[in-house]
Amino acid sequence: MVRFVSSAVVLSVFLLASISAHANSGDLMTFQGLGDLQPVGNFYNGSGPFGTPNFGVTFSSNFFGLRSVFNGGGGNFSATPTGTPAIFVNGTTGMSTTGMMNVNAGFSNGINFFYTAGFTSSQNEVVKVWSGANGTGTVLATIVLANNNGGCSAPLYCNWSDAVLGFSGTAKSVTFTGPANEIGFADITIGSNTTALPEPSSIYLLGTGLAGISIAKVRRFFRL
Repeated sequence: MVRFVSSAVVLSVFLLASISAHANSGDLMTFQGLGDLQPVGNFYNGSGPFGTPNFGVTFSSNFFGLRSVFNGGGGNFSATPTGTPAIFVNGTTGMSTTGMMNVNAGFSNGINFFYTAGFTSSQNEVVKVWSGANGTGTVLATIVLANNNGGCSAPLYCNWSDAVLGFSGTAKSVTFTGPANEIGFADITIGSNTTALPEPSSIYLLGTGLAGISIAKVRRFFRL
């Protein structure tokens, strides 16, 4: 993931300022303030920087943050819709692994997020919403995410797509299962099947096609 140019930084500030005035219902997690390779953990459960909402949301220990190079980070991807950090599930690159998000109080209606994926055509990411904590109980919704960066070169992850899961009932957890280190998630809205970002169809396209560099030790999403 990669660093933003100065004009894009100004743009991201404008977009963030617009959210409060135009947001839809639901709790929005932009991961603002999360550092490169910082565990997400309890970031939205009372451990984030000053001003971070406490949504009672926790993430498994293999979820880490990463900022685009266009935003001062080391990630090999175009800027997220809000120019804030993305999160990813760490593991052996390309091997299937599962990341977990628990919502202590539960949430209803749906979940919405943006993603950028670069795995092969034979691989995909399966996201499931569960009625119980830690991926237990009844599956309330499922979505399969495919590679959306087939035409990208620099950066390898140049597109962000909007994913929507609506459901009935109350969910307590969400699982993300697929190739490790090859998909990023950003701007997650819980409690709504629409994003809490203003005009998402135009916003997330602003990050498309920007070039960048990556960091050491992990292929594709990072650089060897």
